[in-house]
Amino acid sequence: MKKPLFSLATLAAAAFVFSGAAHAHFVWLEPAAGGEAKAYFGEWADDLRETEAGHLKLVSAPRGIAADGKQTPATRHADHFVVKADASGDARLVGAYVSDKGVASLYQARTGRTETVARHTLELVPQAANSNSFTLLLAGKPLPKAEVVVFGPPKWEKKFTTDDAGQVTLQTPWPGQYVVEVNHTDKDGKGSWDGKPYTQTRHVATLSFVVR
Repeated sequence: MKKPLFSLATLAAAAFVFSGAAHAHFVWLEPAAGGEAKAYFGEWADDLRETEAGHLKLVSAPRGIAADGKQTPATRHADHFVVKADASGDARLVGAYVSDKGVASLYQARTGRTETVARHTLELVPQAANSNSFTLLLAGKPLPKAEVVVFGPPKWEKKFTTDDAGQVTLQTPWPGQYVVEVNHTDKDGKGSWDGKPYTQTRHVATLSFVVR
């Protein structure tokens, strides 16, 4: 019996689908019991959470980042990752997908807005604990004129822009969970992730928190 052959076109189409998912999706964190947080990959507004049988496996070497900067491998599950939260209740995770074209999508997720320091390369940092005013930092420096997208409880979405000082005040009109997304592409961002080299970095950062 002949074995089925996959054409180059079929393989190219599959690669395109994977690449498209990696580009369109983001990782976000949600608080969990026992001082942990769960990380999901997909589209929060569409209630889409990828699984290991699907596109979740694109996110390689996910790691939690502790308050002291130490990185610890996240625990992988069928549809999420698990990391430990800090004593403050905030938690962070970083993972990446490196495409065949050498572009790294670096997913940097945070939940909670208690800590007023950044631990990711790209991160929205509250100006005070639980504040709606933030400074967007890229490698420790304010990032001006950057688009900030806020997703709210009734699947509401609104876009904001950081000012010349990289600052922005967000609106949170309803109680419930909010997920905030920011992107920044560094065309000279070279490096290596999980043994795969890349020549360009696409930073994809999220901040999630609950308004009560």
